[in-house]
Amino acid sequence: MSRRRWIAVIAGLLVLVLGGRMVLRYLDWEASEANRTAPTRLAIADLQDLATSACRCTREKGDAASNACWQDYRDSIAGLQVSGMATACEPISTQLDCIVTDAGEKCIVTGYGNGICTSEEADAADMAWTQGLNAEGEFGTLDDAARDRATKRADAAFKDVIERIRRGERIAPASGPRSCG
Repeated sequence: MSRRRWIAVIAGLLVLVLGGRMVLRYLDWEASEANRTAPTRLAIADLQDLATSACRCTREKGDAASNACWQDYRDSIAGLQVSGMATACEPISTQLDCIVTDAGEKCIVTGYGNGICTSEEADAADMAWTQGLNAEGEFGTLDDAARDRATKRADAAFKDVIERIRRGERIAPASGPRSCG
């Protein structure tokens, strides 16, 4: 074979090898980009389960175990765009991690404070507090002495529900108006 043909064959092989390598790098980039996209609804539900489990673990094992309890959740949201926030309601404050997804922002409840980890527990504590606060009538219509009694009664009812939750009792919320929403 002539020198010219050898050069053409070598050039052709280089084009095939380098072109193939470029295609493989592109496909690898596409695959890794797909793994970096925001979580789906199923992934959001899984993240909620992890957060609820981590909250319960912290409640059961104490604050000293908090880092270990939350490790799987933190690992799962690593690399995602997350904004932490909380509501400002009395007596329950919902703590959230909001994550940017292709479908918009989705929020994971990471707890409600006081060791409360589920919406059912939060509703039960909130309802007990609200009922205690309004036992003598609408709080805003009470005189100072009655307001003081109502606040103490509401705080005691709230504390009772929290203690029952920490003991592992399943608490169903009572019906009635909520304090915040």
